[in-house]
Amino acid sequence: RFLRRELPEEWPLERLAQGFGVSTDVVRRVLRSRGCPSPRRRLRQDQRALSAAATAPPPGRGAGNGREVRAPDGTLLYRLPRGWGGPGPGAQ
Repeated sequence: RFLRRELPEEWPLERLAQGFGVSTDVVRRVLRSRGCPSPRRRLRQDQRALSAAATAPPPGRGAGNGREVRAPDGTLLYRLPRGWGGPGPGAQ
């Protein structure tokens, strides 16, 4: 929902479906639903996304900063906001 709301031109239904490995019908249902994960579940989801971003191999320039989340085929799903995941400025 966040990707579609913030960057609708970059995230059409087809790209969302491909990136998350589901059909466009599933994406439509998720976007229409009003449900929101509990704070505990949202925290777990965020932690998994950060973990995936930090352990993802850097495929090309600009990557390797731990802020990009990619699909299994290597396409960029999204970039995490500043301050989320990966080493920041001054990290050792």
